[in-house]
Amino acid sequence: MKTILQRTIKDKETNLYPVWLMRQAGRYMPEYMAIKEASNGFLDMALTPSKATEITMQPIKAFDMDAAIIFSDILVIPYALGQELDYNPAPKLGPYNEDMLNTDRFLFIERCQPVYDAIKQTRQELDSNKSLIGFVGAPYTLCKYMCGNKDQKVIEGLVPYIIEHLVHQIEAGCDTVQIFDSWAGDLTEQELDKLCYSPTAKIVEAIRKIYPEVSIIAFPRLIGKNINDFAKIVNPDCINLSDDIPVEEVSTNVVLQGGIPISELLADANPTSMLEKMKDKPYIVNLAHGVNKETPVENVRNFVQTVKDFRCN
Repeated sequence: MKTILQRTIKDKETNLYPVWLMRQAGRYMPEYMAIKEASNGFLDMALTPSKATEITMQPIKAFDMDAAIIFSDILVIPYALGQELDYNPAPKLGPYNEDMLNTDRFLFIERCQPVYDAIKQTRQELDSNKSLIGFVGAPYTLCKYMCGNKDQKVIEGLVPYIIEHLVHQIEAGCDTVQIFDSWAGDLTEQELDKLCYSPTAKIVEAIRKIYPEVSIIAFPRLIGKNINDFAKIVNPDCINLSDDIPVEEVSTNVVLQGGIPISELLADANPTSMLEKMKDKPYIVNLAHGVNKETPVENVRNFVQTVKDFRCN
């Protein structure tokens, strides 16, 4: 049985409005803070399967989201490639060296294994009618964090490891994956094709070839009107929108997700305006970025309930 997220993305069913939020498990939730205070830092939470599973399930239990996204981090990949990673409290990577892109495949998988174990545990706990989302950072965004520049050799070298990490997340139980290109907005129009579109398209093509049934969401953040070229060239199943372009100016047949400003969740928590714009179109309700730590829990609850009430009308 397909989940409501899969039906929207793969079958392009309209007026289902599945809802989930980026960073839906996080610091705005008291339950999350309780685990954080009892843990030895972020990596302890993300790489201890029982803790990652519990955190992943928190917003499902609290708000009945239509999908869970595994509690992890895009920087698991550089960590698994041997780059030092610390959170104090923001993530900080140690020095980069080019030998990292020669990391043995089995060693890389071994270092990522706690993520896959958490996915297996979460899939066992999660209702079968809810999707489980795995994710990665896109090559350019990971390159930006790892070495601080626009090194095409690094970007190309990361692609096989990103594919490997996605494959193992899918094998562990994810029916949907999302590719976060958080720094894509830094790129010029001339750079986008080489550093964003092309490497991301290789990842999408590889995953689709192996797992045609898996839904692939891409999030090239803050690239404005270039989102239309991204959709044509990369061809994901779904694109998460930033709030830098009106949804009316997005001229693609790719299923859309997100685009709701974080400010709306912080203020009145009412997504009705976007729902009205996307009526009779396949659309996944989400934000233009992750949930802010200052967000009142009640706002998230009201936001989700508004979506569910809307789709019942």
